[in-house]
This record gives sequence, structure tokens and C-alpha cells, in this order.
Amino acid sequence: MKNSYRIAEISFGRPHWDTAYEFDFEGKHFEVQRFSANFSVETVRRLIETLRNQVDAFALTSLPPVIKLDQKSYVHRQYLEIMGIPSPVPLCDGTGLREIANINSLVKHIEAGSIQPERGVFFPSAVFSTELEEYIRDRYRKSVYIGDAYSLLGVPWLIQPFPGLMTLSKLVLNVANFKDLRKNTPLAETKLQKMSRSTLAAQVENIQYVFCDLPFLLLFDTATEFVRGKDLVIWSSHPLMEEEARKFSPRSIINLFPENYRIHPYMNYSVLDATLRLSHGRTAPLSIEEWEQLITEDTEIRQTARKYVMTKKTSTQMKISQGMNNVKSKVLRREEPDFAFVVHALSHRDILRAPGLSMFKHMPKEWNDPFDRMFAKTPSFVYGHIKNIISEETGQQINGIIYALPATPKVLKTTDPEVIYKKIESICYDAANRGAKMIGLGAYTKIVGDQGITINQNSPIPVTTGNSLSASATLWGLNDVVKKMGLLKNDPETGLVDGMAMVIGATGSIGQVSAKLLGLVFKKICLVAPRMERLLELKAAIEKMSPKCEITVTTDANELAGEADVLVTATSAIDHKIVDVMKLKPGAVVCDCSRPLDFDIDDAKKRPDVLIIESGELILPGPVQLTCDIGLPGNTVYACLAETALLTLEKRYEAFTMGRDIEWDKVKQVYKMAQRHGVQLAEIQGHTGIITDKEIELTRQLALSKRKK
Repeated sequence: MKNSYRIAEISFGRPHWDTAYEFDFEGKHFEVQRFSANFSVETVRRLIETLRNQVDAFALTSLPPVIKLDQKSYVHRQYLEIMGIPSPVPLCDGTGLREIANINSLVKHIEAGSIQPERGVFFPSAVFSTELEEYIRDRYRKSVYIGDAYSLLGVPWLIQPFPGLMTLSKLVLNVANFKDLRKNTPLAETKLQKMSRSTLAAQVENIQYVFCDLPFLLLFDTATEFVRGKDLVIWSSHPLMEEEARKFSPRSIINLFPENYRIHPYMNYSVLDATLRLSHGRTAPLSIEEWEQLITEDTEIRQTARKYVMTKKTSTQMKISQGMNNVKSKVLRREEPDFAFVVHALSHRDILRAPGLSMFKHMPKEWNDPFDRMFAKTPSFVYGHIKNIISEETGQQINGIIYALPATPKVLKTTDPEVIYKKIESICYDAANRGAKMIGLGAYTKIVGDQGITINQNSPIPVTTGNSLSASATLWGLNDVVKKMGLLKNDPETGLVDGMAMVIGATGSIGQVSAKLLGLVFKKICLVAPRMERLLELKAAIEKMSPKCEITVTTDANELAGEADVLVTATSAIDHKIVDVMKLKPGAVVCDCSRPLDFDIDDAKKRPDVLIIESGELILPGPVQLTCDIGLPGNTVYACLAETALLTLEKRYEAFTMGRDIEWDKVKQVYKMAQRHGVQLAEIQGHTGIITDKEIELTRQLALSKRKK
């Protein structure tokens, strides 16, 4: 593992305090360079594109916050745009880590007496620090005051918690103009706000503490009379920023940033996020549970923090919805699902499978795309159920509910990610209402935007993309078929398979893991992806893991397709062929992991001497009953669905697989789960159904005859 890392800290805010600094942590050296984007998403994008080959991680600071109220999240469009920027290295914004650490630190300060909330606590904007406000409100309700009406609307109202406060806060959020961040103007600069400063300052005169982080406080510019003479509680760590805050004349500044992680004076949660993930070899985003295990030793504090970070009070609408679902379940004798899964149509033909739409199957082909776009505007719906999944190890039985997103990959790819997020978010809430404890994303729903991260942040239950088991099952099925073909032998000197494996879409989530695993097995591998710089990064990583493997890279699959004995395709291509099937080597085994598939039935017919299989699908244990058609025969399910079910059997209700990177450890973990609970590899599928051993032997014989020619 590396001992030296470079982090680019990109501040979305104003160009103040940009500098470079270094520090050591757990025996590793870190270099950080800070850049400012001055509230420009395009500048952030340009910096990431310029620096991504020079750094090991990006620490993103001063981003518009994700605000959570009741069971609803408010995500700023700029946050979505930034977190959706493609990057071969982690994008770290400190989310999750900050919330847990702040609660931990607050509890310790209160226990030590350095913060005494009973003396009065003022939140200039409580919606930007909901976990802290909720924690104090639950224990010191009469001592809490919030100023969201002032900070967001300019109205000098000092509000104490009361029934209906959440409704008012949501109204404020819907009215407030968050584009102030884009326009680079202070939040408190309207005429109304200027006139009301003294009014607000008078109202907070007898309150001792002001909870407001420094970047947000500085947006008030000079409208900060409410800080004068108070104990200012912050959670950023920057001496120049604190120096600026002291001009507002607070009595003292109390920093919630954990003492044990103040490695450098300029350390903040985004940089700490990057530091911890790099030092522990964790490229994928960490779930709340994983951050808890990493930074919190005290079990009691961990349980306290989880209450305010992970759960929110149930809204009236949610209670009514849950009540209605409970009544429906009793009347219809409907079982409460343990988990949920989201699918969508993989093609226009799949859309016509929906009830009542078969009548449109004879319409002109030129109408297909407009019809698909129109159908995509309809609401998502419950498509079916999967029942009677029973663990072979524990005998536990679970059931799942399957939702359909009425859109093809072509439509989803051209739709604003925010629109898709909202549709999937509504599914997540409905699933939670019905009792599901976690939800999995299928096909393109796990690719859109930042690959599950934002969806998980907005969901009331944990979300997984299922890519860890998808990667494992792909190689599981591929290994089975290659052995049956019997065309490849091991090199006696290296012990590796004497042949070449090609991975198309190698820099994607499944592609990366497939490439690394094949690099440990094959004598030669060829990596294919659109961006050469990312291919070279992956090549370097595999060379360290498997120095005996010969690695080539190319952006054109056709260039070396004729030399490949094994191909794994893991792309999101929709409108073009990734490789010419006629260029493939006789006897090649192609494992198509893409959805929709990269190879169609015509490709298979053109090359009967090439074996084209779909990625490794699985069979869940038990007398499984599937009440809807997900495009697979019998009780066969996609590996991403199986991962969701396995995590439910394990009672690991967590965001297990997130983002573009898949962690080795999680691939191994989920494979062991599958073995324990009795998950089996399904019969290998091709374009015309199950591929029998007889068909494999026929393909082998055709390949051998062609090779002799």
C-alpha cells in the first residue's frame, strides 16, 4: 500500500485561504493543495478533469448542504451536479463522518460542562445542522431557539420548537432562494434583513451559545450582531477563518471538530474524509455504520449518534401512509416485505409487457421512441413480489417487493438525474412505509448520477447497488463456462491461464473488479475504455497486484479483439456497437454484463463458434416464488437483487455497495454470504435461453475446426 498521498481540496466557496500544506497520519504522508471555485460548478468540473491524474482523492468543501427534515431530503442542484462529475479517484465531502463526529463531540462537551445548553442555544439556520439541533432539542427543548426565518427570508423571528415547526421549516425551504450561492451574494443583505439586524440581536441577548459553522457564518458578511458576546460553536478547523470570525466579537469559539483528528490547523471534515479513506484503502464511500466503527469507540455514544444521524421523526403524512398500508396488509393478508428492489424496462419490448400495453406492439417502429418518452412520465409502480427466500444456514425466511421504473436506458440516459432521483426517492419512501428495511437498485438505476450515493442520502432506508455480488457472480459464471470449453491451459512457469482476457468498460465499477480478478488468473489481459488516462491508472494498480501478468490498454476494442480468449463487457453503451463480433477469436467466451446487452441475438447467430453468455445470474435459496417477469427464466434473479436479499438475511441493513468503486473486501464478503446461505449459480444464459453442455461442446468443436483453417 502507498505511504504518500496527494489530496486536492476544492472549495466551492470564495477564493480565500487557498494554500498548500502537508501532514503525517498513521505512518503515511499527505500533501494537500487547496483550490477555490467561487461558486462555479464548471470550475469544479474543470479542476477535477485537470487534476484527477495527479491526485489520490478530492476533498470537496463548502458545498450546498443536503438538508433532511422528517422523511424528506432537500438536495441542491449544484450539489447533485458536482457529486455526479466522473472521477477515477474518490470525491469526499465529509457527509456522514461530519454528522457522527459532531454528535460525538457535542456529547463529550456537554458531559465535561464546557457546553451547557440550558443557558440557551441559538441556531441561525437549524436546517443546515439538523442532527445537532435535534439532539439539543430532545434534551433542552425550552433552551433552543432557531433563526431560519431570518437567515433564509430576512424576517427577524426568533422561533422556539413547537408542533408544526417542521412544516414551517419546509415552507421556508421551498420559498427561500438558494441561488444566492450561485450569485455569490451574502445571505443577509436584503433591505429587510439590514433593518432587522438590531431586532434579532436584541432577541438573542440572553442566549449564551450560537451554533453556526464558519463558512455559513461568513456568508452573513457584516450581519452578525447576534454573535457578539456569545460562545460561538463551530465545526470547521481553519485558523484564518477563525481569525475572521473573531472580528464579530464572540466571547469564545468552541470547535466540535474532534481533537484526535486535528492533525493540521487547516484540517476539515472533507479532507479528513479523504485522509481516512486513503489511509484505510477505502475508495468507495463509507456508510454511516462504517464511519461509526472507524471513528467511535464508545458504544453508548455510538448508539446516541445513530439516533440523530440515521433516523428522523415520522411526519403526519408518513404516519397516515403507514397506517393505510397496515390496513391494506391486514385486509388483503399482504405480507410485509423485508426488502425492496427497483427494476426498469431494458428495451421498448419490455415496456409492452406492462399490463394493458400489449395492444401497442404493432405500432410503427418510428413511434417507439416518442412512446417510450411519454410512458417514462408515468409514476413508478409495484411490479411484483419475490417470496419464500429461506437461508440454508439459519432457516430464516424473507420476502421482497419489486418496483418498476417505467423507462428504458435510452430515456434514463437523456433525463435530468435529479428527475430520476426524485422518482427513485418516492419508491424508497413507499418501500419504507410498507416495512422494507433496505432497497437495491437494478440496471441503469444504479448507474445514473453518482451511482447510488445521493439516492442513499435521500432514502429513509439503506440503498445498495448490488455491484459487489454482480462482480463476483460474473467471474463465477465465466470460470464455469471456460472450464467446460476446455480450450485454455495453465502456463507451467507462471501458473497463470495461458491466454488473454479482455475487459471492455474496464474503468467502470464492475469492469475494474473484473479486470483485477482476471489479472490474478490470466497471463495477459487487455483493458478497454474511452479514457486513456483512467486505463493507465488501472493498469498501474493491476501491475502492483499481479506483476507476472502482461497488460495492454486500448480505447478501441476492435484493435485486439481477435486475440482475446475471454471477453467481459461492462459498458453503458446504448446506440453503438462496442466491438465487431466478426473480429472475435474462434472459441472466445464473451460474458456480457451490460444492461441492455452489448451483443444481440444477431451477433450470436453470426458467430456460432463464439460463446456469448450473460453475466452470472443466481438462484436464491428456498422455494422462491417470483410473481413478475424480470426478463430471466424461472426463479433466476440478477446478482444485484441477490445482494439485497443476502444483506437482509444477514440483517446488515446498510449501504453496502455505493459509488463507482467496488471494494475487494466487500466482493469477498458477499461471496462468502452467498455460499453460507445457499445461493447457487444459475444455469448459464444466452440469447436464446439456457446454454446446455451439449451447446458448449458444439461451440468448442466449431472453434477448433476454424482454428485449423
